[in-house]
Amino acid sequence: MIRIIITTVLLALTVAVTAQVTSVSPETAARKIKNRNVTVLDVRTVAEFKEGHLQRSVNIDVLDSASFVRQIALLPRNKTYVVYCRSGKRSLKAAEIMQQQGFSKVLNMKGGILEWKGGIIQSNNQK
Repeated sequence: MIRIIITTVLLALTVAVTAQVTSVSPETAARKIKNRNVTVLDVRTVAEFKEGHLQRSVNIDVLDSASFVRQIALLPRNKTYVVYCRSGKRSLKAAEIMQQQGFSKVLNMKGGILEWKGGIIQSNNQK
């Protein structure tokens, strides 16, 4: 009985460790984003996205969870994704959801757009 409990705990720990999201600094994210094969996901609200976003980013609002899951289901699972939000909390959650959905190359940008030192695209004039 103890052997079964120990095995179960070890398996649970293994799953928890392998499912951990990789978080990268904004500087590392900037280097990754230079690669055109990397998709940049902004998981903030549409209003936040319009206030300013990273170049080539696609907006999929993680707060609208049903829509988020539907939209990521349409994305290729074998690509690399850099995910960001305002401060890094929502993007971490989004990256966890993506991993649960079978995405293996998901990078969470620590600190979000608040820590980003590069250019930001303004789109306030768009509807």
